[in-house]
Amino acid sequence: MQTPAPTPAPVRNPAPRLVLRADGNSRIGLGHVMRLLALAEILQPDFKEQLFLIREPDAALAEQLRAAGLMVHELPAQLLTEEAAWLVRHVLRPTDLLVLDGYDFRYDYQNTVRGAVARLVYLDDLHAYPLAADLILNPAGGLTLRDYELRQPGARLLSGLAFAPLRAAFRTQLTAESVAPTDTVLVCLGGADPTHQTQRVVAELLALPSVQQVYAVVGGAYLGWESLSAWAQEQPRLLLHRNLSGPDLAALMQECGAAVCSASTVSYEYAAAGGGLLFLLPTADNQQDIDRYLRETGLALPYPAAANVLTSPEAGRIAERLRRQQRQVFDGLAPVRLRQEFRALLLPPPPFYLRPVVAADSDQLLAWTNEPAVRQFSFNPTPVERPNHEQWLAARLQDPNALLLLAQDAATGRPAGLIRFAVEEDRATLSYLLDAAFRGRGLAPLLLLAGTRRVMEHFPQVRQVLGYVQEANVASVRAFERAGFQLLSSESSDTLGFLWYTAGV
Repeated sequence: MQTPAPTPAPVRNPAPRLVLRADGNSRIGLGHVMRLLALAEILQPDFKEQLFLIREPDAALAEQLRAAGLMVHELPAQLLTEEAAWLVRHVLRPTDLLVLDGYDFRYDYQNTVRGAVARLVYLDDLHAYPLAADLILNPAGGLTLRDYELRQPGARLLSGLAFAPLRAAFRTQLTAESVAPTDTVLVCLGGADPTHQTQRVVAELLALPSVQQVYAVVGGAYLGWESLSAWAQEQPRLLLHRNLSGPDLAALMQECGAAVCSASTVSYEYAAAGGGLLFLLPTADNQQDIDRYLRETGLALPYPAAANVLTSPEAGRIAERLRRQQRQVFDGLAPVRLRQEFRALLLPPPPFYLRPVVAADSDQLLAWTNEPAVRQFSFNPTPVERPNHEQWLAARLQDPNALLLLAQDAATGRPAGLIRFAVEEDRATLSYLLDAAFRGRGLAPLLLLAGTRRVMEHFPQVRQVLGYVQEANVASVRAFERAGFQLLSSESSDTLGFLWYTAGV
């Protein structure tokens, strides 16, 4: 049953909504919907209103979305070209952040809806056609902008496991003492297993003398349940599960030291929740990137190797090697990185450009440094003498671990502010200021974000960008928050630390 298009009452300066669009069923599987469900869970603190747009979901799926706090809007069946125009007329708001996940939301669809929202995000597996999105999120690693044709000015790509959205149940790693045995194997080829390979894979595993127990999991959209369950009754070493909740599936994964998974989100969930001998069996063309990346980086093995590995006396050693690599990559920080990026996505483009500081900027920097408002919130409020300043600047310009960037107004060319970084190993510590004429215009978060992007380019080894601010400096505290930095626990009664986590993998 279709729900009518929402017609909210007019709201002055409405808060941004997170609007999610994907479909899922027994034919195409549930992977697109599950990814957006995980993303919604991660972004819930930043978007109090979340709307999920979907065509003809079955009752169980719709209830799962609503149970996660999402407003479900069932779309009418129509051509996608017509749907995009319909959404513009009846659903989307100029302040919305719209996220699309599906193979058929191609350039024309994206280009139509892009003009009706604040920002457009596309979760992509194929990199096969032009895109109009502002942000592209591809959980497979090893991809760069060269793999894409991005037509939206300033569009960015987030690629790799560091940005893979996973549900909370799969983000808690096990201790070394809780390693599961490799003779217990999980089989999960996605919620729908649209190519119906579960029974074949289970039969091949049960034929191995080293396999003591197989747990097979299918979702509510799986169409062969009756025949599979009837066959399972004759297999004493098989336990069959259907439509498990996230916590229940994570708990089951943690009992299995080996798993055969489709090269999709479920493989990430297994590696993150417990890990071990992960064998990949791609079940769709869009899974090739994940399959290649996980195997090439030593996180998984191809399914045809399962029989040899599981019957080898080295199975335990191989499992531990994969598990160590999996735990290093799935570090639990993907939700933090995603929240950072989505907060930053709501910021406007900066009206300035950054250039390296040169010696001729000395007088300007000294004037900024000794301005009373700057000294007031400096950790050392004493004015800086010129000889000390010039000595400091000369040293910083020669320091290979320092980066000083001057913000220059794009319209007038006037110096607008400074952001500088001191890099030590994998951490960059920042300090920034704005010229008095440019304060009160919302530029501080833009400067923080632009500077952070630049230091990541100059120093690829940097994994964290850190800034300190006095708690009384409310404007600066707010700037760090708007730029997407994460507040650390207070290190003193009057000092706050803010951290930006880079990809790190």
